[in-house]
Amino acid sequence: MSANQDRPGPDTSPSLRRFLANRFSHFDEIEQALALLAPFALAALVFAGGLTLMLSGALPESDGVREALGDILPLPFAEASHLSASLSGLALVVLARGLALRMAKARIAAMVLLLAGAVFAVLRSLDWGAAALLLAIAGLLYLSRHEFYRRGDWRMFRPGRNWIVMVALAVAAAVVIGFIAQRDVAYRNDLWWKFAWHGDASRFLRAALAMSVAVAALMLDRLINNTGHVARQPTPVPDVVRSLAFASRDSARQLALVGDKLFLMSPDGDAFLMYGISGQTWICLAGPVGAPAASDALIWEFVDQADRAGRRAIFLSVSGDMIVRLLELGHKIVKMGEMARVDLARFTLEGPSRKALRYARARAERDGLQFEILPKDAIAAHMPELRAVSDAWLGQKKGQEKGFVLGYFDEDYLSQFDHAIMRRDGRIVAFANIWRGADKAELAIDLMRHLPGEPSVLMEAFFVELILYAQAQGYARFLLGGAPMSGMPDHRLAPLWARIGQIIYRHGDEFYNFGGLRAFKKKFEPDWSPLYLTYPAGLSFPRALVAVARLITRPRGENPDEDA
Repeated sequence: MSANQDRPGPDTSPSLRRFLANRFSHFDEIEQALALLAPFALAALVFAGGLTLMLSGALPESDGVREALGDILPLPFAEASHLSASLSGLALVVLARGLALRMAKARIAAMVLLLAGAVFAVLRSLDWGAAALLLAIAGLLYLSRHEFYRRGDWRMFRPGRNWIVMVALAVAAAVVIGFIAQRDVAYRNDLWWKFAWHGDASRFLRAALAMSVAVAALMLDRLINNTGHVARQPTPVPDVVRSLAFASRDSARQLALVGDKLFLMSPDGDAFLMYGISGQTWICLAGPVGAPAASDALIWEFVDQADRAGRRAIFLSVSGDMIVRLLELGHKIVKMGEMARVDLARFTLEGPSRKALRYARARAERDGLQFEILPKDAIAAHMPELRAVSDAWLGQKKGQEKGFVLGYFDEDYLSQFDHAIMRRDGRIVAFANIWRGADKAELAIDLMRHLPGEPSVLMEAFFVELILYAQAQGYARFLLGGAPMSGMPDHRLAPLWARIGQIIYRHGDEFYNFGGLRAFKKKFEPDWSPLYLTYPAGLSFPRALVAVARLITRPRGENPDEDA
């Protein structure tokens, strides 16, 4: 199965196609190869056509052409055609990038400019050859219209740094050629304002200035609008998503209930994907939720929709069972850490290895800490106290609340769950919202906050009580959560990212306590399973990481579709 299967093929009539298929045994393969190459070939042709208009505008006209034009056109028409032809050529050079990206609007704009450029070429210098070339390219764009299927606006094919350099070089080439061609004309200030049939140098100067201003505007646009941070916008969670999340045996799928995600539903409404947008990247979290039979189709649909929008699709925090499907997409796979789960059937506080956990629990009891479960119906009454704990906890941290891969303090989100709390003298000093997997397959917590200054055993005691509570309730597993950078291969044949991950894991405590987090969870002797990030070929791993980081750390209230 391919994400391109439902994409229209080349515009070949059935009878002609049958004839060619009968004459050439490998016609289908040839047709597919041509379809893949068409946007890049047409982008190159449009670039060449635009360059032709720009360069020809720098050259002087012959006396015969001037006399012929003077007989049929007023001078203002010829002057306007000269300037318009040069600017149309520049616009075609810029739009060529959008054609290489298969953007539908770039194709339409390029066809209009090619037709206009053909007219301007004739009106400017009776250049029938250039006009025929531009019309031929426009015809090829029309015949290949089905290959330009991606939606998007100016932001989608705004020139990047490298493309702006190419455009600037093209303008510089036209200017240099113009100065060489007009080297016999002495420069005077009045050349800028001279309008005459023999004013080739004046027309060249005005066109060169206009193109230079246009390139400067592109550079300024790139500088001003190259902001990378995008932000979560609260998205109402559909009822069907809520139902499917609570019906999942994987408790972490209840992250869908945090109001910072978008959703892609299966046609039957029995499965969904949750994702976010970071610049030009769509990031799916953890894969499909719901009916297994709908999973493959949802993955392909997600990638296809991202592709049609001119975006890149990546998958974050996926487990091993999804890897084969994503490899079929041509994705690259990178291990990002491990997930820890406690098997409650064999968890016990007995034995020498659990001495530290027994001590933490006993110390918490001596310090007057009491564990309690608050049902979700009681959360609204305790919300001010929970917010006070959360604000105090955040006040001790650097930066702002994160999102997307974990919950943040939001009253609507938290009110959907039971909460585990720790009290001291009747006052709440710690809390965590509880995720309950279907069929008691798994219990987990998401947002955990505590008051600063509490004894160090609080966290260990809190987790011990939570695990014992899940065990008493008959759950099969307790989800301890992830350990970033954990479990990376450490040998001379390990890939580069694994080696970098090992360095970060060992020496990155100044930024994040990677080793300490895993050591804390290791006390509970969990089972570890790998977590992966996958990204498409053509997207570098550092850029994929930047997109994920921006999505997780972005401030609320910004445009999630902003260019990165």
